Formats: sequence, C-alpha cells, structure tokens
Amino acid sequence: MRLARVSHRPNLNYRYRVLNSSVPNAFALPGGYIVINRGLLVGLSSEAEAAAVLGHETGHVTAKHSLAGYQRALAANVLVTGVVVAAGGRAGVQELSGITASLLENGFSRDQEREADWLGIDYMVKAGYNPEGAVRLQEYFYRELEGGKNPLFLEGLFRTHPFSKERLDNARARIAERYPETVKNPNLTFNETIFRQKTARLREVQKAYEIADGGDKLFKEKRYDEALAKYREAARMEPGQAPFHSSAGRIHLVRKEYGPAETELRRALDLDGESFEPRFLMGSLRYERREFRAAIPELERSMELYPTKQAAAMLSKSYEALGDAANAKKYSEMAK
Repeated sequence: MRLARVSHRPNLNYRYRVLNSSVPNAFALPGGYIVINRGLLVGLSSEAEAAAVLGHETGHVTAKHSLAGYQRALAANVLVTGVVVAAGGRAGVQELSGITASLLENGFSRDQEREADWLGIDYMVKAGYNPEGAVRLQEYFYRELEGGKNPLFLEGLFRTHPFSKERLDNARARIAERYPETVKNPNLTFNETIFRQKTARLREVQKAYEIADGGDKLFKEKRYDEALAKYREAARMEPGQAPFHSSAGRIHLVRKEYGPAETELRRALDLDGESFEPRFLMGSLRYERREFRAAIPELERSMELYPTKQAAAMLSKSYEALGDAANAKKYSEMAK
C-alpha cells in the first residue's frame, strides 16, 4: 500500500481491510490494521477520496493516538487482536461495532483529528494522489452532516471522528499553504473512473444489504419471523451473498430448528468458506446437538478467523466431553 510506504512508520506491518458493514465508518487498530466499512466506501467518488480516508487512519496509527484505549477495548471483546478484522460475516461486524462503540468514551480529540487529517494529506501527496481529494472528502462529510440524509453517519463516523466545518476549512488551508501548486500537477491522480468501476459491485448489492440491515434490527427485537422474511428477501435479490443465508441460519438456530439452520449455514459456507459467522454458527449447531467431534473443527476454524470467548468455551466443553483434558484446559483459559 503506497500510503503505508510513505508514512512515518513504514516498517509497520500495515493491513488495509474492508469491513462488511453498512455503517459509514473507518478506524485503525493497534498493529497497523486499517479498516474502512462498506457503508463509507460506497459513498466515495474517487480513489483519492478513499486515500484521504485511509491516509487519515494511517495518521492515527503513526501518531499513536488513543492506543491504550484501543487495547483496553479489544481486550474486553476478543482474544487475539491480530486477526480481528479478517472476519467476513455479520457476527464479526457486530463484534467490531461493539469494539468501536466501546471506544467512544476514549474518542479522538479535535486536535488528534486535525493532526490525522494533516498527516493524511501529506501521505496522499507523497503517494501520488491529488490532495484535493481530501477536500472533496470533507465536503462529502459536511453535506452528510448538514443534510442528515443518512442517520448511520451519526451512528458511525461522526461519533468516532468528531466533524465540523472547521475540519473542512483546515484541509483547504493546509493544501493552500503547503501544496498550492501540487493540486495542479497532472501526474497526481484522482482515479475516479477506475475507482467507480472497482466499487460498482458494492453499490449494486447495497439495496439488498439495506434490507438485511432491517432484518438485523428486527432480530435484535426478537421479531424473528419478520427478520427471516427480510433475510430471504435480500437473498432473493442477491443470492450469492453469504451473509444473508448465515443470518437466516442464525434465526433457525435460535429457534432450535436445526435442519433449516444447517441448510442455510451450509449454503453460506459454500458461498464463502472463509467467513467467520457461518463457521461459528455451524460449530454452535454441532455443539448444541452434542456432536462434539464434528463441532470441534468448525469452532477451531472460527477461532482462526476471529477468536471469541464463546467459541473457546464451547471448545473447552467439547474436548472435556471427549475426554481430552489438555485441550479442554487450554480453551478454558482462553474463555476467561
């Protein structure tokens, strides 16, 4: 990643990931993980705007903003920070949403946001992007803040990253002061056409995910019939999206309808075998049916994708039931 190479900490092992969440947000985790949510990515118009987002988050990492707060929040939610953003399923989204929510009490200050903005602009220019992309990004945020068209912005980005028109003005001033001629450089890119082409599929499936998001809300309210109808509607619109089948399987599992649950989860795994949620739920299904030997590989794979205390606890009890005291103890320690 060009932004990482030109940052103040180029030797850090950066990992840039897209999180399958409709909430517009982006955030950085210790160890060089930079995450941008699908819900933010689909609203951007160019690669330069995306670089402004990722450059800003890279700035938080290089400046070591709120590192202690991140570590405390992660310790309360996951066992291993290193693979947290690899989770592809919606359960992983929910876990990460919980992590970012728990960070709000230790959210970035306006000074930290300003520093990250400035560092991001510097990194953009060094990486070959037109810094005007940062201004366009801030203008986009300002329109969303003023218009209030997408309430998810208030739930996501604007809660974790305080925004005001001052940030837009500061971005303009920074570029005018440091890069007055750079914005005219034809060799610095926006890459609008290529970016739109590469993100077209994300926009195509957005409507289906909005329907599934409605199902998630109904699920939290325990309105399972209505939630299941939403997931099925989303799956009819986009049958190749594993999360819709996984979410339907989750409802069947809650109801202890094991046959339909297995059908939906198997479909999800056929579509995306590297997704955390259907793997974890399949392990949970096997565990609930006391099929401990079959549960173990599913749960262990889920731990590789996204380690959770729930999976560790089920693994401990599964190994205990099979008479494997050593592994039972190992996972019991992880579940604490």
